[in-house]
Amino acid sequence: MKNIFIYPLTYIIYITLFFAVGISLAFINQTFIYISLTLAFTLIIISVILALKKYYYLSLIILILSSLFIGYSYTITRYYNIFKNPLNTFDKPIKAYNAKILSYDGVVGFRDRYIAYVDKVYDGTNWYHYAGNIRLYNSSLKPIYINDEITVSSKLNLYKNILTNNDIYDSKTIIKVLSERMLYGAASIYPYNNFVVQKEGFSIINYINAYALKIRNIIKKSLGENIDAIPYSIAQGIMIGDKNIIPYHIRKYFIDSGISHILSISGLHISMILSILYLILSFFPINFYKRILISAIITVIIYPPITLFSVSIIRASIMAVCFTISYYFDRNRNSINALFLSALIILLFNPNSIKDISFQFSFLATLGIILYYPIINFYVIKNIKNINTNNKLLEITKSIIIKSLSFLSINIFALIIVLPLSIYHFSILNLTSIIANIFAVPLSFIILSSSIITIVSYIIFSPISVYPALTVEFCSALLIDLSKNFSNISFLKYDVKLNLYQALFITFIIALIGIIIRIKINKINANSKTDNNQIIFKQK
Repeated sequence: MKNIFIYPLTYIIYITLFFAVGISLAFINQTFIYISLTLAFTLIIISVILALKKYYYLSLIILILSSLFIGYSYTITRYYNIFKNPLNTFDKPIKAYNAKILSYDGVVGFRDRYIAYVDKVYDGTNWYHYAGNIRLYNSSLKPIYINDEITVSSKLNLYKNILTNNDIYDSKTIIKVLSERMLYGAASIYPYNNFVVQKEGFSIINYINAYALKIRNIIKKSLGENIDAIPYSIAQGIMIGDKNIIPYHIRKYFIDSGISHILSISGLHISMILSILYLILSFFPINFYKRILISAIITVIIYPPITLFSVSIIRASIMAVCFTISYYFDRNRNSINALFLSALIILLFNPNSIKDISFQFSFLATLGIILYYPIINFYVIKNIKNINTNNKLLEITKSIIIKSLSFLSINIFALIIVLPLSIYHFSILNLTSIIANIFAVPLSFIILSSSIITIVSYIIFSPISVYPALTVEFCSALLIDLSKNFSNISFLKYDVKLNLYQALFITFIIALIGIIIRIKINKINANSKTDNNQIIFKQK
């Protein structure tokens, strides 16, 4: 029984997987809530009894099984109102509604956009309990803040009534994607509209957001001062995730070339910020693990507010914290545990994240790197490192080869494990993205680091900010040209279709191969350590 917990197959992985399966089942069918609650409670009691009787492994297996029913019950309880009366099923005009502001979603068309949770709608005669999320555009001079509960006397348009023209775009697909995110409509607060704040939001969050907006304005001003409009739009997108001013045809280049993730704030950006801070701290007399810890703390404190607590950044920050803790306290083998623990925390905060493409891709990409990079390191990079070179030029060449192989393998493994779900979502196998990312990721790193230097230098003494701004402008223009050229490559793009189960099966096989090889490597390393210890003992 102990064999099922051979690293990297640890208990936290099983708990997270079973919890995720429970969440997925809850979105498919909600009729077994009471049975699920009973089973979850019963299994937990059995697990505790077995633990008290010192049947620890059996107790753990029962606990893992209970996490499936906990995930199912928790999800239905969390979204009970939406499951019961989803907003998109309301079939009358909505003339007023009650809403709670969940998050700030940037500026669109010179209007602040928010994500709001609606729990009550008014058709002009009666109030009805229908629930769901909407996009709320505010043009009013009266501010609204996160966690404010408001009543708005204006029309709410459901997407099913807005997106009806299939000649322009595939409305059904768009409505389906939005519905999976529990986004059912859009509404506006106009300058002449009155809305009533029923309950004010938590003041500290609003205080942080107010200062974050000021910082964002400084970032925009310092970058826009010395950079042309189009490169500036790219730099701003990479720095703070604001893509609204990027022209549509430029965004299309990035999408077609498979590097659009660079313009969306995500785990990639968190890792870049961490790398920049780690590089800066390397000039100080601080050891490796403390540099990682300090870099992560600074990143998690500063970057999420600047991005206005973007959902993807919150997720990436949770992952960063879990990875930092695993590095600091258990430095040898806890990366995969940290990844699954962070996924569990994210799903506890928001079970609907399981349907979010950015969460799926960032989780799988990280999993691919964790599983496969040690393999390429064990069989290839380690052997290159062991090559004796007595020449400085050869040593430099070896170092370049190692770093290039590391970078290439990280990108390739991340993309390979994501491919099946990417095909499922977009019905296209885009091999250009593998090649394009090899060039795009380093360029985006240079843009991000140069943007930070530009911002800091602008604050200290604005005339000197023109020099790092030139680097930002040049690399942004180069990135646009790169995306344009790769978007025109058609022979590496194939129309392929996979259903969800096929995509999940292929992803499982890719992950399983990595796990099997990792177990083999761990056994080799364990045997090698045992042999070394025996040699040392004999010598003593």
